[in-house]
Amino acid sequence: MPSLTGYGGPPVAPVPRPPVVDPQGDRVLLLPTATTHPKGTFYFSNYEFIIFQAGYAFTDNTQVSVTAIPIPSESVTILDFSLKSSLYRGGLVRVAALGSASGAVGKDIGVAFIGRAGGVVQVCLARLCESSLSLSANAVMVGALLMVNGAGGIFRVSNHVSLLAELATMVPVGTQGGQFNGALLGGGLRLHYNHWGFDFSLLHLLDTSDDVATVPFFAMTWRP
Repeated sequence: MPSLTGYGGPPVAPVPRPPVVDPQGDRVLLLPTATTHPKGTFYFSNYEFIIFQAGYAFTDNTQVSVTAIPIPSESVTILDFSLKSSLYRGGLVRVAALGSASGAVGKDIGVAFIGRAGGVVQVCLARLCESSLSLSANAVMVGALLMVNGAGGIFRVSNHVSLLAELATMVPVGTQGGQFNGALLGGGLRLHYNHWGFDFSLLHLLDTSDDVATVPFFAMTWRP
């Protein structure tokens, strides 16, 4: 309604998007979901105390992350740069595109990177996407074309506890790279608070050999 002075009222400030329910809600265990953090969000993660990750959401739909694994004994650092951009977010369905460059930087090897691209579809089981199912696919070129596909689920059981399940497979495309194949099964418990998140899980490599063990996997995330 116009004001009595003939001028319109002050502009209405846009309503900010609510934060992602879980600080680590943009992934299951290792596989991504289609969820992105709100614009201006920083987040920091650590995996097994040796893998470091930092991320930032440029917009409500696009975020970037940098992951580093330093290996001081070899004077090498493994790096991964990943970009996730939401393509669709409506109702209970979310779709995002993924693009990454992974490689190593070292004194002896110089700089070497390979690229990969893919996407992820996430079906939310509740309005705030506290529980969801995700399907993702990535194509990697390492002498042969590899498809890294995965399925994961996040199942909320209380305000601060969720259950996690994940299956990732790597399958070569074509006749080359036949030795590059395998599957990784994981499951565990997630604790999530406003600023902190913790994942306690077990990972098992699905293989025919008898010496493949199930190993514990720990991750934590901090979001200001």
